[in-house]
Amino acid sequence: MTHTTGESDLALIRLPRTLPPERADRPALVGERTVTHGELRASVASVASGLLGLGAAVGDRVAIWADKGPRYAEAILGALQAGCAYVPLDGGQPVGRVRTILADCAPVALFTDRRHWEQLSGHLLPDSLRTVVVSEDGDGHGHGDEAGCGAGETGTAGGRPGAPVRTWAEFTAARHLVLLPTPHRDDLAALLYTSGSTGTPKGVRISYRNLAAFIRWARSELLVGPDDVFANHASFNFDLSTFDLFTALSAGARVWIVPDDHARDPGALAAGIRAHGVTVWYSVPSVLHLLTASGALTPGVVRTLRHVLFAGEVFPIGQLRALAALLPPGTELYNLYGPTETNVCTYHRVRPADLHRTEPVPIGRPVTGARVSVVDEDGRVLDGPDAFGELIVEGDCVTPGYWRRESEPAAEDHWRHRHATGDLVSYEGDELVYRGRKDRMVKVSGYRIELGEIEAAVLRHPDIADAAVVLDTAGADRRIALYYTLRTPGRGPGLVALKRHCARFLPRYMLPRTATRLDELPRNANGKTDYRRLSGTAGAARPARALPGR
Repeated sequence: MTHTTGESDLALIRLPRTLPPERADRPALVGERTVTHGELRASVASVASGLLGLGAAVGDRVAIWADKGPRYAEAILGALQAGCAYVPLDGGQPVGRVRTILADCAPVALFTDRRHWEQLSGHLLPDSLRTVVVSEDGDGHGHGDEAGCGAGETGTAGGRPGAPVRTWAEFTAARHLVLLPTPHRDDLAALLYTSGSTGTPKGVRISYRNLAAFIRWARSELLVGPDDVFANHASFNFDLSTFDLFTALSAGARVWIVPDDHARDPGALAAGIRAHGVTVWYSVPSVLHLLTASGALTPGVVRTLRHVLFAGEVFPIGQLRALAALLPPGTELYNLYGPTETNVCTYHRVRPADLHRTEPVPIGRPVTGARVSVVDEDGRVLDGPDAFGELIVEGDCVTPGYWRRESEPAAEDHWRHRHATGDLVSYEGDELVYRGRKDRMVKVSGYRIELGEIEAAVLRHPDIADAAVVLDTAGADRRIALYYTLRTPGRGPGLVALKRHCARFLPRYMLPRTATRLDELPRNANGKTDYRRLSGTAGAARPARALPGR
């Protein structure tokens, strides 16, 4: 099959094949180790060469499970340079969840580091793997036998030989003379795994078309260039990271890759903003509130900030007002909105008058190339100032759906670049205002969470008979509240034991904050779990207590 796409699309995603001398020597990645644009281009070309030397083809998956650092970014960019799709896994994910994702996406290569590779020791890995590339822990820029595995060694999985295991240096040293493939704009560029309602993560397919549409809008709207410094705060498996990495590098700017252990350390974040002269910051509101409330955003820290963008959850207006008061005059604040299935599809530039509101700022108007509509329960489009219903998004921003789930009801819509968000909205003038969720998908600290996946993990505990999870919004923080019953009456696991159990299957941000043991879960008239009643008592939830009146 011949793959064709406009060079302009690929140029926004892939690194250029040649660089002018003045750009080659400029930093591209900064932090504990600085990588110039020239060094990055050479490293990425070596990764792509290694993948193509394995026979990797357009659309093949390349999985990455490691701590954040330059090597992680180089693996992402190398996969795309080879025409493959990258599958990013957060370094803090439990090994069981990683194995589930690897089995589902069937990658041809796995890039990891020594610490994470040791966690996979003795586990079965997919037969699709042709190589495992292991770098040093963390930033991973060692050489030679940096991972303790020599050339030609093979990993073992469940007692049988696995794919050959190579160090980063070994894999990138064997340069192959290959022609880079030219993917079609609708070919797969990334698989971003999100929480699934059945307890199994599902991969959202991101095409080159989707990435290019977003990057093109971002560069046009923000007018960023080589003098900008982007902070990459989000994990690479979070769709926010596509802005940090691709918008910055396509504009010749530099990226500060925030280490995992700095992500919620306000002192370390402030020091990084100041040291690297960050001009563009993009994160979930809770992190910006952490920086604000800690007093870390001093005039010396914020002086270089030109754009501060937030997305992933509602930003309480009082917290936004406090942030704005600390920023220099002229710093632009943006509220970006969009589920993973659309990346960013609407935006709102915060105006001075917005800071006097009593409710959160709007999610705004569509980005370039996106179309939005509001529909009622029967799918009829609603017009006028009183319209209130589900938000529907159409256009190049809409992804082609979920990996290996072509039979799902939404699949046909996704192929037509149409997505029903499940979010309820209304109009405020010509802008959209977010009003909540239709279903049980929630966002906590910017992460999209399907509450059913947490329930599925809890139910794998041998002592648990039934479980229900709701979001506690009574306090200052949104918390995951668990209610459960025991198989055998008596003393069962408490909150700590249940969190330890769930940590085997779920990332940390999905662990319950409270656990309440009940004699039985409340039921509605249809015999189903009465989540509404549980939500009404979540604010008072605590370990091992009964609901009032039960």
